[in-house]
Amino acid sequence: MKRLLSVLACVLLAQGLAAAQEKSEKAASAALKVEKIVVATSVANHEPVGENTAFEASVGTLYCWTKITASTTPATIKHVWYFGDKKVFEQSLDLKFASTRTWSSKAVKVGSWKVDVTDEAGAELSSVSFTVK
Repeated sequence: MKRLLSVLACVLLAQGLAAAQEKSEKAASAALKVEKIVVATSVANHEPVGENTAFEASVGTLYCWTKITASTTPATIKHVWYFGDKKVFEQSLDLKFASTRTWSSKAVKVGSWKVDVTDEAGAELSSVSFTVK
């Protein structure tokens, strides 16, 4: 009987820890909110220039620009770039202020692209898709 109670206590403890970790991860993601995400041909004065969802191959490099709010700083997000279904680049971006505009850039080629914005743990916060023709 003691053994059964010990096993039951361990199972309940493990479930409680798993639930607490899940709640903590959800709270961390909720603490970060993507206000706007765009792909652009450049960034000037912390603002995107040439926003679009389709670009000519001659563009060469594109920028994923994100406006994000954080209830707690400092924090970190990631821009994860995909060419088709293949992850090709990941950039960590530090957030020092409650409202931040930040961006990453990537040399691109013809095809379908996507950039995911994730928190530090990898939970997706937002995404933007675009094509290069």
